[in-house]
Amino acid sequence: MMRFRFSARCAMLWAVAAVGLATLGACSSPPGRFYTLGTGDESAIEIGTTHPSYLIDMRQVKVPASVARSQLVVQVNTAQVKILEDDRWASPVADEIHNALLVAVARQAGALDAKEFTRSDNVPVYQISADVQRFESWPASHALIDVVWSIRASNASQTLVCRSLVSQHVSAGYEALVEGHRRAIQTLAAQIAAGLRDLSARSTTVHGGTGQAALSCPSLARPSDAGIEAPVLGAAH
Repeated sequence: MMRFRFSARCAMLWAVAAVGLATLGACSSPPGRFYTLGTGDESAIEIGTTHPSYLIDMRQVKVPASVARSQLVVQVNTAQVKILEDDRWASPVADEIHNALLVAVARQAGALDAKEFTRSDNVPVYQISADVQRFESWPASHALIDVVWSIRASNASQTLVCRSLVSQHVSAGYEALVEGHRRAIQTLAAQIAAGLRDLSARSTTVHGGTGQAALSCPSLARPSDAGIEAPVLGAAH
């Protein structure tokens, strides 16, 4: 009789434990999702740039405090945002923007990262700064980035300062939002690369003895995607 009661009690305890484990499993959080702004072609900047005409020194990117976190932040309306605990950046968003810009600008301008290349007096170095004013994610609507950026040659006094606003239409889903930001940054990088090429060409002209030409922010033809807005404002200092 005692053996039966003991066995019944053990069976009851095992049943309670099994229910508890099942409950914990049902309440556990789903696995997190991590996103990056990289395009996977980081090695492309090394192709054809063994002897670059110039190097770029991409400074640390500044972002608004409201999005300076690991979680994705999406707009609910103009006055409200939602922080997504299960959807995060693979690295701090400022680093994601920095790395994506560095790769895209270097590739489009035919330059190399100054930190990865032995500097030479014959190869000018251009410092690029980016101060993000807005980094907005509107689900099933658009991804927007508003950036004040500047380019300055390490051996020159002039600085090109411009402001770019790029907005990309996106479909539903957070992956689509990230892809929209990725395309927006590629558009921004094309503008910066155009400014870099122009600044380098003007610097060569000056050293050739034809005088210092006035700087202006580059314009960019509107891509086929009608959702892109890419005005560029600014001046040289």
